[in-house]
Amino acid sequence: MARELGKEAEPDLDERNAVCRCVARLSETLKPEYALALRRIDVDGVSVQDYAAEAGITANNAGVRVFRARQALRKRVVKWCGACAERGCIDCTCGEPGSAGCRHGTASET
Repeated sequence: MARELGKEAEPDLDERNAVCRCVARLSETLKPEYALALRRIDVDGVSVQDYAAEAGITANNAGVRVFRARQALRKRVVKWCGACAERGCIDCTCGEPGSAGCRHGTASET
């Protein structure tokens, strides 16, 4: 049963790619150093220490930078995707920078 639950919770490849495109677009609205930190560490899989060396900063500074970048991205997702951020709706028009944000209602409407 646990195996079945794990399979159901795992998004299919198309869904995962759609989410990744939305998040990638939103990450481009972050400060450039935040976007780069997320791309190198979370997308490219570079270690915090290696990223720090690339960026010419300490490992502690790099850790703080990626933490703040993740917080900022999380806020962007909630702002642009609204209730969809909680429900899992995949409508990439929700997160278009410059759009009015999510048109699918608020979390209280679920």
